[in-house]
Amino acid sequence: MKYLVLFLITFPAMGAISPQIVKESALKYHPSVLAALEEMHAEQEAIRGARGAFDAKIVSDYKRQTKHDWNTTLHRTQFEKPLRLANSKVYAGLEQISNPNGRLAPIYNTGNPATTGQPGNYSLVGLQLSLWKNLLLDPDRAALKNAKYNAQIAKAEKKLTELNIGKLSQLAYWEWVTAKKVHDAYEELLKNGETRNEYLITRNKKGDIAQIVVTENEQYVASRKGALQTAKERLLRAEYALSLFYRNENGEPIIPTSSDTFEEYPSDLAALLKRIDFNSNIDELIQKRPDMRNLAFNVEKTSIDLELARQDLKPQVDVTTEYFKRSERHPDMPLDYLMVMAQVSIPLEFNLGKGNIASAKARQMVAQKQMSLGQQTYKFEVMALARAINLRLEQVTQSEIEFSKSKELVKSEAYKFKTGGGNLFLVNLREEAQASAEASFHEARLAFMDTLLTYQAMVSTGE
Repeated sequence: MKYLVLFLITFPAMGAISPQIVKESALKYHPSVLAALEEMHAEQEAIRGARGAFDAKIVSDYKRQTKHDWNTTLHRTQFEKPLRLANSKVYAGLEQISNPNGRLAPIYNTGNPATTGQPGNYSLVGLQLSLWKNLLLDPDRAALKNAKYNAQIAKAEKKLTELNIGKLSQLAYWEWVTAKKVHDAYEELLKNGETRNEYLITRNKKGDIAQIVVTENEQYVASRKGALQTAKERLLRAEYALSLFYRNENGEPIIPTSSDTFEEYPSDLAALLKRIDFNSNIDELIQKRPDMRNLAFNVEKTSIDLELARQDLKPQVDVTTEYFKRSERHPDMPLDYLMVMAQVSIPLEFNLGKGNIASAKARQMVAQKQMSLGQQTYKFEVMALARAINLRLEQVTQSEIEFSKSKELVKSEAYKFKTGGGNLFLVNLREEAQASAEASFHEARLAFMDTLLTYQAMVSTGE
């Protein structure tokens, strides 16, 4: 019997909608959370794409020239591996040069100074690197660094999305609860007016009161019906807003109904503040907050762009070293030899470099200012919210007192009216004041939860 009683007591709560249930549903199924997760995956895959600039590959080159006896074919196939150092790459392969007439081909026929057009088969290894421009940074390495920063930014955005959706889902829940409470208050207000109207009509028929009294009360009833319609519209909007966060296992919105049980506001809101740390070090939070870290990442990205732009002012000095070895000996050629080649490019005008540098510096300045403003704004918002929470709680206390006093006045005025010592105007005035005070009480609790949840989201690092 004891277990049956326990089951009956706890069963309604098992099916009740609560802010925690709504939050968990939103974090699991809300499209914004899912989109942020996919964006994070996309940026992580973009890192792999940026690494692709350093993928090994097979390169094949085929040339053929026909000119009487100077008919020559050149075919080179090599394995290349770009390196993340000094804009370099290493390679190894085979080169074949053939001449049907056995004649030596001139250099310009082959386009390969290393082989000088000598017929035969060669194996080769080579190294190519930059000694000045692109030595410390080149476009491929810059793209990889930026891709890594973008992945960190996307990861932080996912955390921010979860914090925001977690807050918004709970606010949507409390807005729905508040809308229900306000709706019920005005529904009760209308019901009292309609009940009184029936009572007044009965007395009018008996000749106890004049028709003008009935008409006056009907005016109040009409006004209360309008107020209830407004409350119904708010409740309807709150139900649909909540369904954006409250979803089933297929991710489809669940619209709550009037028959759904729900978790009430905590009876002691002050107890919620005991769980909150109001002594958090804001400077430490700035270092850990995802949004603040993203501002710093954006500054770092502009530093990479600036350093890459500076490369355009530097002379290009690229060196290639190749080692060749013939497969067969030749009386007029050595068996193997080393060839060193250099490519030099010196800028004579500097519009490209100076323009890119100036543009990169301007973007860096923008990113730094945005980071500075973001940190200042965050700091002041946290400080303001910490102070506002107690003010909101005080508003709840005062609105609860007002609600309590308004109920006492309604009870007293209703008794006076029934006993003939009051008047209809004061009864309706007291009842409407009570409904307004009750609505204000619920609104004050909603405002408190809004401030509390916003503060919690602001001081959370998403870890």
